[in-house]
Amino acid sequence: MKPTSTEIALLENALVAIEKVLAHADSELMDAPYLGPTANMPLEAMCSATQAEQRRFLKSPAQSAINICLSSAAALVDVSQALLHRNREHNEAELEREWQALITHTKIASRSAYRAALLMAAQQNVLQAQGQDDEHRQPPVLR
Repeated sequence: MKPTSTEIALLENALVAIEKVLAHADSELMDAPYLGPTANMPLEAMCSATQAEQRRFLKSPAQSAINICLSSAAALVDVSQALLHRNREHNEAELEREWQALITHTKIASRSAYRAALLMAAQQNVLQAQGQDDEHRQPPVLR
C-alpha cells in the first residue's frame, strides 16, 4: 500500500493533537501538590516512572487511565507512520530489525492500554476514581 499525502497528514495531525492533550494535562498537573506514592499506582510503575509520569498517576485513577491511553495511542500512531514510511532501500537484515522494533512498540502500547483497563477495574469507588468528591456529587435525576 502506497501512502497518500492525506493519510500522512491525518496521522501527523492525530499525533500532534494527542501530544497537545498530554502537554495540557501535564501543565495542569504541575500545579497539583505532589502526594507521594498511592495505592492506585502499581509499584513497578512507581519505580520506573519519571517525576512527570508519577504526577500523572497521582491526580486520579481516571486521569491516569486517560494519560496512559493517550500515550498508548500516540505510540500506535507512531507505529502507523513508520509502517507508511517504510524504507524499502534497506537490506533484508535492517528491514527485519525495523519490523521487530515496530512489533515491540505495538506490544508495549497494547500492554499500556491494558494497564489502564486494570487500573480502572481495580477502583471500588467510581466517583473517587474520577477525582470527584462525594459532597459535590449531584443527586441522581429521577425520570
